[in-house]
Amino acid sequence: MSETARVIKSSPISAIWLIPIIALFVGAWMLYQYQANKGATIYISMPHAEGIIAGKTEIKVRSVKIGQVDHVRLSDQQDSVIARAQIDKHYDDLLSEDAKIWVVKPRIDDTGISGMSTLLSGVYLEFSPGDSEQRAAHFTLQEEPALIGSHVRGTRYTLLSYNAEVMDVSTGIYFKDYKIGQIETVSFDWQNQAMKYGVFIEEPYQNLITLNSIFWVSSGIEVDLSADGINVSTGSLSKILKGGISVGLPEQESPADLASDGHSFSLSNSYKAALEERFYDFDYYLIEFEQSIRGLNSGAPVEYRGMRVGTVVESPANVIIDGQPAHFRTDNTAVPVLIKIEYGRIYHNSEAARTFWQSSLTKWIENGLRASLKPGNLLTGAVYIDLDIYDNAPPAKLAKIADYTIFPSVSSGITVLADQVSDVLKKVNNLEIEGSLSQMQATFKDYQQLANEMRELLNKQDTQDLPGDINRNFAEMTKSMQQFDKTMKQFEKTMASYQQGSSFHQQLQKTLSEFKRLSEELQPLTRGLNEQPNMLIFDKALPADTIPRKQ
Repeated sequence: MSETARVIKSSPISAIWLIPIIALFVGAWMLYQYQANKGATIYISMPHAEGIIAGKTEIKVRSVKIGQVDHVRLSDQQDSVIARAQIDKHYDDLLSEDAKIWVVKPRIDDTGISGMSTLLSGVYLEFSPGDSEQRAAHFTLQEEPALIGSHVRGTRYTLLSYNAEVMDVSTGIYFKDYKIGQIETVSFDWQNQAMKYGVFIEEPYQNLITLNSIFWVSSGIEVDLSADGINVSTGSLSKILKGGISVGLPEQESPADLASDGHSFSLSNSYKAALEERFYDFDYYLIEFEQSIRGLNSGAPVEYRGMRVGTVVESPANVIIDGQPAHFRTDNTAVPVLIKIEYGRIYHNSEAARTFWQSSLTKWIENGLRASLKPGNLLTGAVYIDLDIYDNAPPAKLAKIADYTIFPSVSSGITVLADQVSDVLKKVNNLEIEGSLSQMQATFKDYQQLANEMRELLNKQDTQDLPGDINRNFAEMTKSMQQFDKTMKQFEKTMASYQQGSSFHQQLQKTLSEFKRLSEELQPLTRGLNEQPNMLIFDKALPADTIPRKQ
């Protein structure tokens, strides 16, 4: 027997005191081992504890358990729930302050069906580590799953929508119908009264997003009605269910510089609206009109000879000058209208257009460039602002009021029409109308007398019988014409018998030959009768014999 055993056997009271000491030592060692292996403790704030069970709900990263919820309680204000969880010590380095936590449960959305495994095992908390090097112990539960993991590379941008329909989280971003990103966050900016979307564009498609890119809402179904008929095109199922956002460049424009991370764009309701709202480089001008601006609404175009160069911002302008509204002043009766000249409309290179406009505006004003109101729609009464050169415009210069440049204007529309009517009336007043009226009255009297004589002539019996005589004469003339036509046909038939080659023509030729021969035989008789008329009674006298001449 050992010495210790003998001491214990010999001292039973000392052995009783040694057992608790050994148990305390073993417990302390086990507590140390538990604390050393337990890892960090985190606290998760959530709106409610639906599906969260202490001692059962697990915390996972990529389906690997890294911890477990061990306690659930109400917050001190009793408006939320605080869940305490223990994280395995091997995963303490995942607890970055930008990490995200959300509940995984069965979900059905446009991306498909997920979380079906939790139907039997119950919900669990998905933990998505962040990139920050700072560690945290307090986290807030997200209502929706994190769409973009930290391992996915890309660029984030902001879209502001003032009048487009509200889009949901996870709505796709499409470039030529190819998905390049999606909406990551949705919020409402109450100060600007606009929807604010955080969008994520995956790498390398961020190279498609330039400073002149435009974003617009594209529905899943598009209907085009034209002369060729009705054309209906549909997108993917997710596009039909939730719509989508399209991004692209305006036609005939080249890509500008790449947009940086966090750059803000405007989200329009359609491609046509996006083309109108893409001009961010502009200058404001005030135009004072000495006439009614009825029909001139905000958003109306500002054109130069049919080419749009700007937009009406406020009509009338909400500008305060010397403590008075600009459209109700005691020293000026003109009504101001605020417009903006959008340099991107003048030339696709807005910087070059700005330089050209600002360097040439003074000279244009000196040459008669003025603003006027022109009717845009006769049915609605809408008008627009037209810029043009007026040779007879009074001299004007650019001025400044309340930090705005004043653009000179001329009267138009009804005012111009009234002036033209006034000029016409002046010319009419200068005409010698009384003499012309007297001459016209005399002419009317002569005309009245002629009309009476014509009436008397028409009422005579001879005049009324004239149509019958004309008809009878016309009938006789017709009959004569028919007889003449018959005679002409007979004459044509007779003349046909005299044509060369006919029997009559041959007989006539024979008779003429005989007549010629007879005339030749009668020539001696004829000469004899000419020389001796009584030759037929007496013999023809012979000529006397010739007497020879004497030698």
